[in-house]
Amino acid sequence: MKQLTLSSYEMIILLLMIVIFLSAVAQLYESRFTIAGFILISGCLAFVMMTGMTGDLEMISVMLFVAGVIFLVLELFVVGAVLGIVGALMVLASFLLVGEDISRMAVFLAVSLMLAVIEWVVLVKFFGKKIPLFKNVILTDSTSKEAGYSSHDDRSHFVGRVARTLTPLRPSGIITLDGKRIDAVSEGAFIEKDREVTIIFVEGTRVVVRAL
Repeated sequence: MKQLTLSSYEMIILLLMIVIFLSAVAQLYESRFTIAGFILISGCLAFVMMTGMTGDLEMISVMLFVAGVIFLVLELFVVGAVLGIVGALMVLASFLLVGEDISRMAVFLAVSLMLAVIEWVVLVKFFGKKIPLFKNVILTDSTSKEAGYSSHDDRSHFVGRVARTLTPLRPSGIITLDGKRIDAVSEGAFIEKDREVTIIFVEGTRVVVRAL
């Protein structure tokens, strides 16, 4: 069986990839630029310099990486996951195309991704971290009545009030309450015009009345 032996250069490349992926995940869960962001930028620059000086870095890798990052940023503002998936694949492909040994880079990439996933699980499961950007674009507050929210057309407070029929209810028609016209339905029987009624039930915009 062929042994996996790494030169000093390859060890540095692997470590840089691990640093890049781990710091990217850490910075993603921060609300502002932190030391993780500084490490991410430094790691990317060091990776480019190392691979560039040895001739392993090709323009196609740089173009894929930059385009992938742009797609990932656009995904934050566009509905759907297509741009995000394409962007992630482009970033991963940019690392695979570094150097001539794709299989070796695939192993490096797999190790880096595995460690990044472990970091993500720890941050979310054990530290309860959430991506700050999502807090600004996703409504996470409850919109229940208990939380102080109510529909703009909530008529539940009409129950028990006395109104007057503006038209006959056969069984639907119109009643007036405090000078407002309201669509209503009788409890079952016909109710003539200009008759006092009690509002006995409200469900959404459906108002049910009973003749007095």
